[in-house]
Amino acid sequence: MSQDPRPTLPTGTGREDAVTRAYVWAHPLLLACTVRQNLTREDALPPAERERFAGAPLGRIGHQRALSDPSFRVGVAPNVDTLYSVGWFDLADGPLDLDLPDLGKRYYTVQIGFADTTSVAVGQSTHGGQLPPLHVRAPWHPSADRDLEIVSPHRQVMVAIRMLVEPSAPGDLARVHALQDAVASRQDTSQAVGHDPLPDVDDVRRAGSSQSFVADLRRILQDWPPADVPAGIRADLAATGLDDPAIDLDAAWVTRAADRGRQLVLDAVSSLGRQVDGWTTNLRGVEFGEDWLLRAAVAAAQIYIEPATEAVYPVAETDATGRRLHGAHRYRLTFGADSLPPADHFWSLTMYHAEGLLVDNELDRYAVGDRTPGLVRDPDGGLTIDVSATEPTRGRANWLPCPPGGFRLMLRIYGPRAACRDGSWTPPPVTAVEET
Repeated sequence: MSQDPRPTLPTGTGREDAVTRAYVWAHPLLLACTVRQNLTREDALPPAERERFAGAPLGRIGHQRALSDPSFRVGVAPNVDTLYSVGWFDLADGPLDLDLPDLGKRYYTVQIGFADTTSVAVGQSTHGGQLPPLHVRAPWHPSADRDLEIVSPHRQVMVAIRMLVEPSAPGDLARVHALQDAVASRQDTSQAVGHDPLPDVDDVRRAGSSQSFVADLRRILQDWPPADVPAGIRADLAATGLDDPAIDLDAAWVTRAADRGRQLVLDAVSSLGRQVDGWTTNLRGVEFGEDWLLRAAVAAAQIYIEPATEAVYPVAETDATGRRLHGAHRYRLTFGADSLPPADHFWSLTMYHAEGLLVDNELDRYAVGDRTPGLVRDPDGGLTIDVSATEPTRGRANWLPCPPGGFRLMLRIYGPRAACRDGSWTPPPVTAVEET
């Protein structure tokens, strides 16, 4: 069954409606700031977590050295297929040049994320194993006349490099480490411009909360060119005084309106795109246009996902009947022999707590996919995956353990084929089963 019960932004002219719209528009900008703050504060992490942390001080690229596991709590919905190399750069310090080694047939992607959480990606899908030198500049920098140049609409950019790891292949982790070490970045400081530091929000744990919204938004707006604020949002900011630090907006109606915006974003997370049999699939990726609610919902649940041409991420929070997924029940999902995920590169199905964290379990198995060793195919060539909190009676070969409480599933399809991108292929329903 397909449905699209998406919430919508208020259209009224009152001040509370205006604040609600501004909240939804600004929510991704605030979350992008928290990601930057988290990923440029490596020293704040306990030493035990640093090998799974892909971050570094501003202007450098840091490397994740171990695949994510339940101890990873820097962000939500980490993948367990690739190692990340991540850096944040301020283009006011000059344009960025990035060089990668030849990765041969290994899957990789280089994602350039912008301050509004949109992004572009290049890599194996676009250029094969050897990416040309990549030049990233702001609109005020002259073109460098390079084969591969990306113009960022904003001064702050995130570089996120994903490299596929085959954990069952001896020595593959070390090979990826060597490839990471060969990544080189540099900025041409001769093209730097005078600037203030990038804005930070008050408390990364509260970013986007109704209580901190006004102060955080005003910090963001100090660095946001007025021309980049849509006309309707500019009118809302001016009508409410949100854009004027001299106006005291510590009032109940502002909190009420921001709370309404926050709830709209949470409601939209459950309806990110096409909904079929409990699966929600955002087929637009990061092509948000002026759909501020979609942009905010994607940022809240899957910030800095890849463009849909590179990857598609169906998410299930309910079973086929619409009941929330919960470890008190047992589930199965069956891919027919001719309906496995249509991926040119790879696919995986990952288990998360309802909060978006990986699930600790006795198998140390956090996902299953086309590279999982030991999976047993059905007699017809299909694949049935068991999802439960305790070992199924069929055995553990195809078992993806879930927590005892609420959970969600995310299917990652890298190199999605046309049937996936146009919605003609959908994941199989997650079906509750009874075992004797």
